[in-house]
Amino acid sequence: MSEEVPASPVAIGELKYEDVSQLNFSKLYSPKMKSVYWRYFGFPSNDNNEVITKQNVVCIKCHKVLTNHGNTTNLRAHLQHRHKDLFKELCQEHDIHVPPRKTPRNVTHPPLSKRNVSSRRVKLEFINNRNHDNGSDEELDEAAVATAAMQAEEDASSQTMLYETMVPYTYDEAENLVEEEERLVVEPKYGRKRKVATPSSALIHGRSIKHEEGGYAAVANIANLAEALTDIVIKDLRNVDSLYDAGFSEFLRQVLGNSAPMPEPHKIDSLINEMHASKFLEIGEITREFTSEKPFSLAFEMWVNVEQRRFLSIFHHYLDEETQSVRGMLYATVEYNDYIVFDDLLTDFYLANCTLAIINYDEEEDLLHTYLREKNIPIALCYVSVIDKCLRRVFELEEVATLMEQVKDLMQRHSSEIASKVSEVPMPTYNEHFPWTLYETLKFFAESISWSEDMDHLVISAKTVTEALSALVIALDTLRGEDIPLCSMLSPITSKILIKKLGIAEQDDPLMMNVKRTISSVLQAHVISNDNLTAAALLDPRFHRLTTIDDLNRTVRMLTHKYNMNFGGVGEGESNEVVATSSSVAIKSEPRVVDSSAPKKLGLKLLFDSNEIPSPPKRDADSSVESDLKRYRNEVVVQLDESPIEWWLKMGHIYGTLRDLASLYHSVPGVVTLSFKKALRDQIYDFNKRFMLTGSHIDAILFLHHHNN
Repeated sequence: MSEEVPASPVAIGELKYEDVSQLNFSKLYSPKMKSVYWRYFGFPSNDNNEVITKQNVVCIKCHKVLTNHGNTTNLRAHLQHRHKDLFKELCQEHDIHVPPRKTPRNVTHPPLSKRNVSSRRVKLEFINNRNHDNGSDEELDEAAVATAAMQAEEDASSQTMLYETMVPYTYDEAENLVEEEERLVVEPKYGRKRKVATPSSALIHGRSIKHEEGGYAAVANIANLAEALTDIVIKDLRNVDSLYDAGFSEFLRQVLGNSAPMPEPHKIDSLINEMHASKFLEIGEITREFTSEKPFSLAFEMWVNVEQRRFLSIFHHYLDEETQSVRGMLYATVEYNDYIVFDDLLTDFYLANCTLAIINYDEEEDLLHTYLREKNIPIALCYVSVIDKCLRRVFELEEVATLMEQVKDLMQRHSSEIASKVSEVPMPTYNEHFPWTLYETLKFFAESISWSEDMDHLVISAKTVTEALSALVIALDTLRGEDIPLCSMLSPITSKILIKKLGIAEQDDPLMMNVKRTISSVLQAHVISNDNLTAAALLDPRFHRLTTIDDLNRTVRMLTHKYNMNFGGVGEGESNEVVATSSSVAIKSEPRVVDSSAPKKLGLKLLFDSNEIPSPPKRDADSSVESDLKRYRNEVVVQLDESPIEWWLKMGHIYGTLRDLASLYHSVPGVVTLSFKKALRDQIYDFNKRFMLTGSHIDAILFLHHHNN
């Protein structure tokens, strides 16, 4: 749908403030979007029908400029609040049900009132710009601020326009706008006055001067001490109580003097609550939109704090169609107890579109595992957790445990001598939560220190264990080569490690054979035997010839059933046998231009050899999962550095049923988080920071910390 409108006096701006007056439009281009809301909005274009910017959209009815966030929430809200009659007719015509505003489901504190959420939302998103989602929210659109500010003094409705422009996810009437801590500034470009709250970056003015006696001159001026301290809590993962420790309080008193007394703890708690509620509403809106239309995956991380309270951090992953890459987002962190209700906790997710759940712990009778099985959501153990399980099993072996005790005893008795002679390499410190510290200790003992001949037996045994464990090092190094390692990599990587590194050789001594068998049994149980990981690898054009498939016919039946359930309309209880299905499921999205420059640097070539890609085959007129899979395995060879997502986008029309099945696995990573990419000492530091969190705002602090980066 394309519609022309007369030139509008409102200027359209890109991200830079000075561009506001330079981009004028003469026409509006309405893109062909499936949402009915788009029929009333368009992108500004010039006389040559060239779109000027997609950062903003313009209402065809009133020519108001709105920020384009890549979804329809802002468009719907504008129609709902500025064109109520039109919106009502639209809802009736298309049977649209507008959900009521929801409050966050937080088990540790009650939801906020409507006024608190909305007023704080203005302050944070309009002014502070400090809680944007990592990788998903761009810098504050100053051009949109300037455009809205031109009308800010004209009438009460213009205040609502300013609110709409900057706060797309929460709408209220003009009287709910925040009024406290505001100041007047003059916009010289337009000669208009507007009210702006103090940004967080300007909270601290001046600097403290330290005297020779060690004190500080009270020259600093913190405009809002409570907000500044809240920032410290969120960014540094601190307990609120730590702000009132003697040392920190004394430091602030010396810097500030008596001009800014410490705020009450409940003030900090209140700010954290409001910020969490505001951002949670925004994330929930994004979650509902993405998961209701496209496949996604969930990831669950179980962890314990110093009080032995269990927590569950929930992530969800989806395919970013614009960049053709996987995006991940922390959805919530909640205390995990026997009273948790997952239906309420995951109410924003359309679970029928959940392809796979990645979990970092393995307890078959656990509440979460039981719930996912009831919802028919497949489960896979996080690959980092699988490797950690391998390490723990190895170090539990009697001969390896005895070896470790002797090594630790020797290194403890000679710690001073070791520290003086091997100063450039710090001696590893054991941490029970990180089995890799045991590996580092053995490696340090065997390779960094010269021992006397009577220690040769211990040194050889240590080298034997570390050599066997090097297969796991290679696996992690391979995953580190990916931006987000997909689950399709796990089965082929594990297959290669089992064959190349963990096969029993004639020269292996009993210790080596025992360690190899222990590792192999864990990898076999959690990776190779997982049908969903096998299917994901089979549908990755890089690996379909490189993964181990124990029963191809069973795999074909599983894929056919999955195709019928997701695309062919066969319900539960119906036949799971292989049937000829027409590849009639069309790609919903429009064709995109794929940037093929600068291929990703992968570590896959450490394990695999690749051949040249043959000429593209042609698709049969009629196809089924079985026939497409047979041709696909015979015809396709893909370079290891090619993106499987981009390959299916270009070549998927040839293997229609497999293309649709592959789309289910595009957004499924093989790990819960990417913390394994950090150095081991950084992982331990992050773990300790989170481990020490206490109080009733752990979930909010972690959530805001994640989305503050």
